[in-house]
Amino acid sequence: MNKKFFVLGACALSLMFSACSDEMDPNDPASVRKYLTKQSIPFTPNKFISYIGQNDTAKMTLFLQAAYDINSTDDNGNSAVAIAVNKGKLDMLQYLVSHGAKLDGTNSAGKTYLEDAIENKHKDVAQFLITKLQESGEIQSTAPAVALTAKTGDAEILKMLGDAGAPLETRGADSYFPIHLAVKGGNYDAMVYLISKGVDVNAKCGQGYSVLDWAKNEGYTRLIAYLKKNGAKNTPKYMKEFGK
Repeated sequence: MNKKFFVLGACALSLMFSACSDEMDPNDPASVRKYLTKQSIPFTPNKFISYIGQNDTAKMTLFLQAAYDINSTDDNGNSAVAIAVNKGKLDMLQYLVSHGAKLDGTNSAGKTYLEDAIENKHKDVAQFLITKLQESGEIQSTAPAVALTAKTGDAEILKMLGDAGAPLETRGADSYFPIHLAVKGGNYDAMVYLISKGVDVNAKCGQGYSVLDWAKNEGYTRLIAYLKKNGAKNTPKYMKEFGK
């Protein structure tokens, strides 16, 4: 009789430990991956990144507990940060950064995360990225973003960049300074902001034309008046060629 109870007790104990062994240990990556497999959740970048659109940080945390590389890219070459930025999901972006995601990458189109935020007019995301770049001492790398902002005419983001210490007078690969791009696009507010920060109103582009030359060429009377008021001049080259 005692032997029977001993055998039954041993079996119960065995079953108990067996059940426990099937439970997930959040501190053991292998255990978490096993759990994901049992739940038919593929441990892939595509799946992890899909949770951004669902705001599912619980599932994302499971992946991270399973030692997922948060900077991995999906089949299109986009990281989780790239998707969060593109969709304007500031809360998801903050979550990713707080868990070690890097901000110095580019998306599948080759644009920096900040450039993508600017193009899509995600101002809160842009502000977050600018602040992080300032904190990390990388704000000087944002010259392309400054040029893009001047070209699109978003004076609010341009001010965010300027206030953070971004370079406002860097000649781009296209030979234009940001103020040229602002004027060429007829972006009055962006131009006014750049002038308020002391940029050279007589800077010449790679073709040898001044900012006022471009304003006159495009017929922007409001910009012309403001530029002249702030000391901008036409170049002899422009006057000779166009005489106006």
